[in-house]
Amino acid sequence: MADQPDGIVLTRHRDLKGREWHPWVRRGLVGLVALVALLALFGFVGQSTSTTRADSPEASLTVDAPGAVRGGLLYQARFTIRAHQDLKDATLILNSRWIDGLTVNTIEPSPVNEASRAGGLVLELGHIAAGAKYVLYLDYQVNPTTVGSRTLRAELQDGDKPITGLTRELRIWP
Repeated sequence: MADQPDGIVLTRHRDLKGREWHPWVRRGLVGLVALVALLALFGFVGQSTSTTRADSPEASLTVDAPGAVRGGLLYQARFTIRAHQDLKDATLILNSRWIDGLTVNTIEPSPVNEASRAGGLVLELGHIAAGAKYVLYLDYQVNPTTVGSRTLRAELQDGDKPITGLTRELRIWP
């Protein structure tokens, strides 16, 4: 058998003498990864949503979306409109901060018409009968270079008549 290579001490490198604690380091690191997975399973890690609601005699508007996101993150904003009275031409108006530095991947269901007003989005939703619920989903991706805080404004109108509106904050982390 050949001699042992230079720098190799058989009792340490083959027999692992003096390295009995090394498996505990590996076990601790695996346990840390498992702990993060367990915390995520129970909802302690990730982007949690917050709900903002505005009511009027004609309708209510509710927005469910994260209040804080990271660059590159995919997320969804859900707009729920409950009509207390007939809305002949329901229109959702979002200020420019809903799209500045954010990529809108999809809007579902597609609005009857989309337009722009003062740099913001105008989504014409059409007729919503009294007692009906209309849910609109906007799927976003945060542009990686976008950071900071912004004020988001959403307004519900029936034609040109204002119905209700709400304001919420969005914090974008790097």
